[in-house]
Amino acid sequence: MQHPTRTLVSVDTGLDEQTVRAALPASSDIQIVGVVTGVDESWTTLQETPTDLLVVACSGYSERALFLIASVVKERPGMPIVVLAHEAPEGFLRRVFEVGADDAVRLPESPEQVNFTLQKVLVRKRAAGTLRENGNAPMICVLGPKGGTGKTVTSSNLAVALAQAGKSVSAIDLDLQFGDLALAMGVRPDKTMYDLVQSGGSLDAGKLDAYAMPHPSGVRVLVAPTRPDQASSVGPEFLREVYPLLRGASDFVVLDSSPGFTPEVISAIDNSTYVCMIGTLDTLSLKNTRLGLETLELMGYDSDRIVLVLNRADSRVGIDDDDVLAVVGRRPDIRIPSDVEVPRAVNEGRPIVMAKPDSAAAKGFRALADEFLRREGHGSVEADAGEPDQGDSAQGVRGLAGSLRSRNGNGKPPEEALGEPRKRSRLGSRRR
Repeated sequence: MQHPTRTLVSVDTGLDEQTVRAALPASSDIQIVGVVTGVDESWTTLQETPTDLLVVACSGYSERALFLIASVVKERPGMPIVVLAHEAPEGFLRRVFEVGADDAVRLPESPEQVNFTLQKVLVRKRAAGTLRENGNAPMICVLGPKGGTGKTVTSSNLAVALAQAGKSVSAIDLDLQFGDLALAMGVRPDKTMYDLVQSGGSLDAGKLDAYAMPHPSGVRVLVAPTRPDQASSVGPEFLREVYPLLRGASDFVVLDSSPGFTPEVISAIDNSTYVCMIGTLDTLSLKNTRLGLETLELMGYDSDRIVLVLNRADSRVGIDDDDVLAVVGRRPDIRIPSDVEVPRAVNEGRPIVMAKPDSAAAKGFRALADEFLRREGHGSVEADAGEPDQGDSAQGVRGLAGSLRSRNGNGKPPEEALGEPRKRSRLGSRRR
């Protein structure tokens, strides 16, 4: 039998305690373990008293309440937090969600309605916990230490090829400042991860699905922010909440990473089942591929879970597989040949495994999908995978350009809407 939810109520100074007590539910499922006035006193009590749920009651715009919520989210990230707000302005409620509260109720309110909100938050948290326990779908991080190797083209075609094999697939664009996954797949960025972060409240599978954009192949795409200045809102902590939800709702998750080992990429690698390392036939790319593999080794990543892909592998530039072995230290697992149809497919916003399924490049991408299916004990992609009806989702360059301009709100292209340069984070210590 499940014990009642042990609930600590923190009352900010300036709010009448009786007003708060009048709103608290008299439910057998909710056990009030304390009603404490003041932030410092509440924090001390929280450390000393077993607590399953924190209720923060405040009046007006309370910086003290925001500080308490942020501190609890940082130190006790799994704890549900509900705010009871008395005479609070809209700006304050928005900040409440931004710092990590799961829900909010305006006072005065009936105990029945407050109880409904508390139970709703608890059910969401338990459902998210179940998904974390059962979210075992393989997650593939498509990685290239330097730009220009074809990570996004590989990610889009890999995701669609897996979907063509009958698998449910989610794809995430982790190039948060300059992501092109939506453009490469012909997906309109009507909702992005920035919008998801700004929506506030608790995150569950249903909410996440509402912000994933559908692709005709069946792939669900979490789109990167459309403007570079929005990227900082999507941090590693948020992404660590997203991954188990996607793994619980998909057969495969494909991550299109940004160049370099940013904190978001490191977090993705830590949570991934496989790394798909992309390189090309030039000395600069091969050197960076070797450095990327060495970095993965320093991070303790199992080399057996790394799939090395040589993109544009038939380019006649005087480098063969023996040279690749000498520079990189291993032979490629998959070779994707050059194909003039690939840039055409990208410009049309249609992955080549759909646009030209019989092309050499499409066969190479299906071979990559087969590699992961084989490792997971599944059947292979159908060799004659066809092209689903495009509907209105495959937009190509023209459709996406108009959509991106509308997202800026000023009619300017993205590169003109913001002049902030792209920032790179240095590789920090790896946390297990």
